[in-house]
Amino acid sequence: MDFRFTEEEEAFRKEVREFLDRELPPDWPGIDPDQYHEDAFDHIHEVSREMQKKLAAKGWLGLTWPKRYGGQEAPLYKQMILEEEITYRGAPGYDAYQFIGGCGDIILEFGTEEQKQKYLPPMTRGEVKWATAMSEPNAGSDLASLQLRADLQGDYFILNGQKTWQSAAHRADFAPVYCRTDPEAYKHRGISVIIVDLKSPGITMRPLEMMTGLKAFCEVFYDNVKVPRENLLGELNGGWAIVMAALGHERTYGLQLILNIKRDLDLLVKYCKETTVNGEPLAKDPLIRNRLADMAIQVDVARTLGYKVNWQVLTGQSPVVTANQLKILGGEVTQRVARLGMQILGLYGQLGPVGGNWRQMDETKDKWARLGGRMKHLYLSTVCNTIAGGTTEVARNGLATMGLQLPREPKAKK
Repeated sequence: MDFRFTEEEEAFRKEVREFLDRELPPDWPGIDPDQYHEDAFDHIHEVSREMQKKLAAKGWLGLTWPKRYGGQEAPLYKQMILEEEITYRGAPGYDAYQFIGGCGDIILEFGTEEQKQKYLPPMTRGEVKWATAMSEPNAGSDLASLQLRADLQGDYFILNGQKTWQSAAHRADFAPVYCRTDPEAYKHRGISVIIVDLKSPGITMRPLEMMTGLKAFCEVFYDNVKVPRENLLGELNGGWAIVMAALGHERTYGLQLILNIKRDLDLLVKYCKETTVNGEPLAKDPLIRNRLADMAIQVDVARTLGYKVNWQVLTGQSPVVTANQLKILGGEVTQRVARLGMQILGLYGQLGPVGGNWRQMDETKDKWARLGGRMKHLYLSTVCNTIAGGTTEVARNGLATMGLQLPREPKAKK
């Protein structure tokens, strides 16, 4: 495995960095600290829309897709570089790019030509946002247990049921909805995927508030929602293949977690260099130095796994086992960095800006909110990193069976 980037790739990284330097404020800390106050998500949504249009103007949405659908047919490593730089800087608009990968890629793989022409170009132009409708109250990591019904009646499907933890659904335009179309079939074989306009009659949403105060997820209720049969993605009752493909397109989720946390670790190191206690910089404390060094090692190991996943894809190998390793390590390392940050900041780590909005921080009132309250947010938000996108326990089971070829865990006796 060659870790060196080509001159062309390094030039592209420089272009992305210059773009972010130009489009983001000099002191931009990422969108996370702005998620404390109740109007934060509205503001983030508008800023994200503007950045989304700028990314589209650069041709960076759907970067690897065919040109006939608005893409650039760029190599995978360019997309990885773009994801690295945007994620590290916490630039807004990347949420749209992420859902293009999670939703657009499966349309590209399973959609009809008419569906590709209809849905993909607006994505690359930054005109729409998508959400993914997978999880249900009783079907998360065990997605095959989903129960939302889609009954075929003539030329329409009628959808009834509920989805939950649907990211930013109340800001999205469309979603691939994973439905049960054959309740009599074995649970993996009775699933279909249907593209739904989220403004359709019969859809209601209820935002879910996280511990950070951010309302970025939704419960979505479908009550006799009428969807044209032509919106069926792939084959009827063949949705499990799309499930596997969609999860495969999320193979770098663990890398995204690591790139986010690397920015936080760098900020924490800088804080320790600049902050003195009893006349000595925190960076001179042997315990703090050792802990920071240990975290730096773990972050770099996880980042290398992310490179390996992309290398496996480029060389035609299956990235499933490595992606599971990365998902586990990424989720757990982010939590370790957050805990270390809270321990180093002590009681100051529990404080955020007065009024909850970092953009309106007052140096007099908010002088005790170290790092703009970022560690407080990080400590709360990383709790879900070993749950979202599939629990760590499920990923470890996958590693045991697929990676180590161990027998499946026997079912408990009744």
